[in-house]
Amino acid sequence: MFGARRRRQREMERRLRELDWLDQAYGIGAYAPSGAPPRRPSRIPGAIALLVVMGVTTSAVFTMQPQVFPDRVHDWLGTNPERLLPVRDIPIGPGDFSFIATQPDSDEPVAYNPCEVIEVEINPEGAPDDHEELVTRAMAHTSDATGLQFELVGTTDERGFDSMSMNDPVMVLWSEQDEVADLAGSIAGLGGSYRIEPIGGGKQRYVTGFVVLDREAFADLRSDEVRQGIVDHEFGHLVGLGHVDDPRQLMHEHGGINMAYGNGDLAGLAALGSVACR
Repeated sequence: MFGARRRRQREMERRLRELDWLDQAYGIGAYAPSGAPPRRPSRIPGAIALLVVMGVTTSAVFTMQPQVFPDRVHDWLGTNPERLLPVRDIPIGPGDFSFIATQPDSDEPVAYNPCEVIEVEINPEGAPDDHEELVTRAMAHTSDATGLQFELVGTTDERGFDSMSMNDPVMVLWSEQDEVADLAGSIAGLGGSYRIEPIGGGKQRYVTGFVVLDREAFADLRSDEVRQGIVDHEFGHLVGLGHVDDPRQLMHEHGGINMAYGNGDLAGLAALGSVACR
């Protein structure tokens, strides 16, 4: 599905990892900061649960990936891009939010580049009949809140969300615990993104990610509002939101009392979308 170029790229990355060469040569290999959050479940009413997983990625070779230039190189070359969508206003009102990751020695969140489209692919195997509508609405809700632009680019038969390349579209799929152990019990979904750090320093950013949803949970659920809330919650994790203790927020560990983004969620999402272009 992804073509011969990506297969060659993945093979190169595999060999580089085996030789432990990428980090030494370019400083952007498998980025795994010591503060990476652990895997932990979150629950939603009716014992339907959500889970955030923060992953790491292996970046490709510098000459193949010009987007990993340090920010200052873009300044020198005059290649700084412009935002695709306007910055969103941060809503006024009560509500908490948290970020999965922040820049080193800073409160600024790690986020996607607001000047690049976030491409999304769906693996339809085992997905509910309305899977495209669920994903499309989650993309729209998250885009409206962040000012990040998503694009559904098609379907894929890939399922290896734990071995993605930085050029892969975001992967959305439905699975079960036999394939994804973290879906055991009452866990209804996983969401997270992979981040890189530019050569020579600069701001970390997310480059791709995944949303994995529990096939059996979606088959049993009859509430469209809850089903959409689960997908939206995982898209919140995808773009960088963490859990909160505030039950008014969709990003509450148990899913909250509302099945749509609350004021706190919206404030955090607006902040994630307001970062500078990379």
